[in-house]
Amino acid sequence: MINTWNESLLHEELKEYYRGEAGESEIPLEGSICDILHEDGSVTEIQTSSIGKLRAKLEKLLAGHRVRVVYPVAVSTLIETYSAESELLSRRKSPKKGVPCQVFGELTGITHLLGNPNLTITVQLAEVLELRVADGTGSWRRKGVRISDRKLIRLDKAIDLVTRSDYLALVPPGVPKLFTVADLRDAGAGKNAGKMAWVLRKAGWSELVEKRGRAFVYRLTRKRGSAGRQATRGRKIDTSVPTPSVDSTETSP
Repeated sequence: MINTWNESLLHEELKEYYRGEAGESEIPLEGSICDILHEDGSVTEIQTSSIGKLRAKLEKLLAGHRVRVVYPVAVSTLIETYSAESELLSRRKSPKKGVPCQVFGELTGITHLLGNPNLTITVQLAEVLELRVADGTGSWRRKGVRISDRKLIRLDKAIDLVTRSDYLALVPPGVPKLFTVADLRDAGAGKNAGKMAWVLRKAGWSELVEKRGRAFVYRLTRKRGSAGRQATRGRKIDTSVPTPSVDSTETSP
C-alpha cells in the first residue's frame, strides 16, 4: 500500500478518470512532467493537497496551454481499519465532511494566477475510502494506527473555478457588505474563513476597508457571480480493498 496522500490510489484513480480515452499520462512538457496531456494540447494536473507546489510548473505551462488542476474534496469518508495481518478490524463513517471552500487553503501560493483564463481549478467532490493499519507505527493521536491509503468510492459533482465570479460564488451567502474573518466563519466558511479572506485580498477580489479592534474589515471589489460551473455526475468506482492560520489572518492585513 502507498503511504502518502499525494501518491495514493485516490490520485491514480482520478488521473485515470480525467485522462479519458485519448489522453496520455506522465508526459514531459515545458521542462516538467504533466499528469495528463490531452489531444488538444491542454493539461490536467491532479493535486490532492498543496496546490501551491505547482506554482513554477503553472507559470510555465499557462503561457501556452490551458491547464486544469483537479483538487478532490472528501464530502464523505468511510474508514476501514486493518490489523498488521490484513484482518478487517472495524469499519465506520468519519464525522468529518469536506466543503468546497476548503480549496482556498490550497491557493495561497498561486493567488497571482487566479483568474487567468487558461487556468481552471476543479474542486472535485467525492466519497472516499480511507484505509488504516493498526500496526503501532502511526500517530500517537490515533494510538499507533496509521493511514495506509485513500481511494475513491464515488465521484460527485465537480465545481470549475475560472473567473472571479466562480471563486466569489464560494463565499457563503449572508456575509455582510463589510465583513471580517469572523463574519465569514459564522456565515459558513468555518475554519476556512481566514484563508478565504487572505486569498480574496491577495487576488484583488476584496479590499481592506478599516480595522475594528484587532479585526480587519474587508469588502468585495465586485458583486458575486453565479455559482461555479458544476459538472461530472456521480459515478460508482470499484472499492475492492487489499498554510497562514485563521488567527493570524484575522489580525494581519
